[in-house]
Amino acid sequence: MAELVAKRYAYALFEVGIEDNKIQALKEELQYVDACIKEYSQLADLLSSPLIQQEDKKDILAQCFKDKVSKEILNFLYVLVDKRRQSFINQITEEFVQLADESKNMVSATAITAAPMLEDDIFKLQVKLSKSSGKNVHLINEIDTEVLGGILIKMGDKVIDGTIKNRLGQMKEQLSQIIV
Repeated sequence: MAELVAKRYAYALFEVGIEDNKIQALKEELQYVDACIKEYSQLADLLSSPLIQQEDKKDILAQCFKDKVSKEILNFLYVLVDKRRQSFINQITEEFVQLADESKNMVSATAITAAPMLEDDIFKLQVKLSKSSGKNVHLINEIDTEVLGGILIKMGDKVIDGTIKNRLGQMKEQLSQIIV
């Protein structure tokens, strides 16, 4: 249900962004609100509390974001409170970012490595991924010590596993088939 709710509200906000030609601005503001709610757990607790009235929640949102976000985002947050959907803000943000990126032929990708990649290597990989996918790729490097070496790329619903751990697993399986 959360996914359906998030898609519906994200799409509604996306339609507002198209009408006003403000998709990028709305994306950035929504990400800002989402980041604030994640960072300040007290704010998340206040918004999710059934003991606090809807109007009080709206006042809290106004005090926190009135001068920092557009009236479209503030009104959108009010609608979420009115419909008791404020707990879905993270999922809505993720869906909205995906819609905004798709509208600009962009896709986010993550390169997971054991050690940080050099900026030049990130750029080269980003260019290769852009050419192969036909989209503008925004690449982020994440560090995972479980990756023994090589690189694991997650781009949309695609996973490219070029890690040593994966290769060793494939070799193990091939050897087990030969021995049996």
